[in-house]
Amino acid sequence: MNTVAVYVSGVPAKTKHTEKRELLHRFGRGVKRAGDKLKIVDGFQVLDADIAVIQGWIGMKIGAHLKLRETVINYQRQRGKHTLVIDRNLFGFLNPNNRDQYLCYSLDGIFPTTGFYFNTRIDKQRWESIKRNYGFTERPWKQGDNILITLQRNHGWSMGQQLSVQDWLNKIVPEIRQYTDRPIVIRPHPGDEKTIRTLRITDRNWRFSSEADIRGDFENAWATVTYNSSPGAASLIWGVPAFVTDPEPERSQSYPWASADLSTIAQPYMPDRRQFYNIISQSHFNNNEIESGEAWAFMRERLADAPKTPITPIR
Repeated sequence: MNTVAVYVSGVPAKTKHTEKRELLHRFGRGVKRAGDKLKIVDGFQVLDADIAVIQGWIGMKIGAHLKLRETVINYQRQRGKHTLVIDRNLFGFLNPNNRDQYLCYSLDGIFPTTGFYFNTRIDKQRWESIKRNYGFTERPWKQGDNILITLQRNHGWSMGQQLSVQDWLNKIVPEIRQYTDRPIVIRPHPGDEKTIRTLRITDRNWRFSSEADIRGDFENAWATVTYNSSPGAASLIWGVPAFVTDPEPERSQSYPWASADLSTIAQPYMPDRRQFYNIISQSHFNNNEIESGEAWAFMRERLADAPKTPITPIR
């Protein structure tokens, strides 16, 4: 029997996102239904457990809940135990009214290079179930006119503290212009309005996206250019070729089905995506699967496949 500690206090008590705390309680109920021992943590103590469960990663900001997440991760590492991280939904764009219909679960990290995503044994029914629940039909490759650039949070965790969105654009736009004169559409990160107001773009043939729904941008996109974020995966799902510009492209969920070579943007890479769909589906579960314990049973069955927990502190 595993002991699972669910850190509800890893989410701020005073938050408008009450569904995050409820999700953690729901996960706990699923753990009990699957026959394991549950510890719900609603304070700032750190408990011994085989698996610690947190919502979100540590981030760049300072806060008691973020410090707790970091402490939990490091404590688990010291003891050679795992941390289960609940993160963004790569399929969320398919239903903007309920982006948390599914969420992504990984062990010990939030990149494919640092985390374990339960995809060592592929259950093809995971993708079939996700398609059915979203009413989604696999789409062929389809290209429009624009180069869509999707922005991440300024100085966010995924880009590293040293690289700003402005610095990234200063590098990436001239590079794109070496290979194409197509119109550029820049889609800001929805949670970073301050950065939008300060951006300076010297290119003449560009504009900000006016679409509330990213699918509207995909409809007229020739290709999508990201640093390493989830719109790259969304682009592939929707049938638009994608590019990853992170110097370590393997950190992106969309790589290697997205290209890391902007010199090919005039003739983008369009591979078979069936393996991509199956791989990303193994780590995504909906609320019913979490509540019933089905999701935890699926993950638990694959714990033996996971690499050993890193022993170095997260920072």
